Amino acid sequence: MAEEPVPARLGVEMRDATFPDGTKGVITVKAGLPQDEVDAVAARIWAETPARADAGHGPT
Repeated sequence: MAEEPVPARLGVEMRDATFPDGTKGVITVKAGLPQDEVDAVAARIWAETPARADAGHGPT
């Protein structure tokens, strides 16, 4: 994963995030968002994602 924010569309950037189950991913967020808010957005995405039988993560 990138160590520095990666530019995307104007006003947004790709950022490393940690999901509530401890997995890590990259999400697109508003540029300049503090890391704790990036992780909060990741938690909201994780909570809103339907569980998949083959995924092994997410809400059940």
